[in-house]
Amino acid sequence: MTAKETNLPSSPAGIIDSHAHVVKEFFKDDQTEVIDRAFESGIKHMVNPAVVVDDINELVEIRSRHSNISIAAGQHPHEAKHFDADMKDRLKDAVEKLDVVAIGECGLDFHYNNSDRESQLSAFREQVRMAREYDKPVIVHCRDAWEDVFEILTTEGKGDVRGVFHCFTGGPEVLPEISRLGFYVSFSGIVTFPNAKGIQAAAPLVPSDRILVETDCPFLAPQKMRGRRNEPAFVWLVAEKLAALRNSSLDEVATQATENATTLFSLGKK
Repeated sequence: MTAKETNLPSSPAGIIDSHAHVVKEFFKDDQTEVIDRAFESGIKHMVNPAVVVDDINELVEIRSRHSNISIAAGQHPHEAKHFDADMKDRLKDAVEKLDVVAIGECGLDFHYNNSDRESQLSAFREQVRMAREYDKPVIVHCRDAWEDVFEILTTEGKGDVRGVFHCFTGGPEVLPEISRLGFYVSFSGIVTFPNAKGIQAAAPLVPSDRILVETDCPFLAPQKMRGRRNEPAFVWLVAEKLAALRNSSLDEVATQATENATTLFSLGKK
């Protein structure tokens, strides 16, 4: 299957998938093809964040083959129970030596609670402190934990930490606090789901200079691709839906999301 055969929308402006997991765990047999298809579809760049610190070596290897894939290093809240002193040291080492563009993904997930709350809170605090120490943006995973996430970003970030709420699952009610923090909001395929009313209501309210798009692949394929494994090329369907919700054009959304991701992650800068 080629990018053309997927019959996806596109824009001459190109676009950035700000959050994709193109690792062998999910793309064992066709990783190269999926990445090639993404760039054929008009994706200019993608950010490939770690879910666990142990992922970093593979991410570095992928980046060595694809200069337009950047990497982030962090520990997902599902795996927070494993975030000990040794792992913290390894994460610091990665941030200092491996040219990562962000800390993450990290955050809190009180929906699934795959790690206990105290472990999640502790790991997130440590990673926000690290983002502040190294002047890196933070990629935040937040599920049913808005108040605690806001509190940690405020107390540990001290107004100096920037970042993005990736795979946004909130509604208009959380946008004022996100705006106060100066964070970006990244929309995934969820925004295309018919029952995602709160997310869709929030989409037109996010300032243009704070909006990002992502796939979070291989998860959350957009509605037109439901039942299929998600992949970076499908980010165009997210942008298309955002354009409709914001009474804008696909070109405008693609251009703005690309500018915002480039700014947040300092892409192309050394």
